[in-house]
Amino acid sequence: MKNTIRALLSCVALAAATSPAFAQAPAPGPGMFLVKPTAKTPDQVVDAVKEYSKEKKWLFIEPTTVKNGEVKMVKVCIPKIGKILWPLGLQVSAMLPCGNLGIFRKDGHTQVSMLHPAYMQILYPRPEVEKAVAAATPLLLEMLDAIVK
Repeated sequence: MKNTIRALLSCVALAAATSPAFAQAPAPGPGMFLVKPTAKTPDQVVDAVKEYSKEKKWLFIEPTTVKNGEVKMVKVCIPKIGKILWPLGLQVSAMLPCGNLGIFRKDGHTQVSMLHPAYMQILYPRPEVEKAVAAATPLLLEMLDAIVK
């Protein structure tokens, strides 16, 4: 009986460890920020995010400039991910299934920082949120790779 339980627990652990959502979700802390360099200017990155969002039929929220113009903040929202979360209540609108990006210059180069979607699961651990994170993560990582090219 103990060997059966051990074998079952090993299978569950292996399945969890090889799950795409599990493998891509960082722990709370600095790993939540995905930072990529690009040869583009900050304005070109904003334009790339806007075009990408338009092509994918995502919601593009106009950028805001903060820190005396040093940082452009951009947000995109994915409607199909929202449909997974809305049944939890309108309070989840504060953390919508969005790509939150900061675009800035550092040492003469443009950097794009994106908040990993796993933050939603950390803030509000629910099975529906885990499902939304698993669906949003590859979409947002693909966007990040595309806009920095």
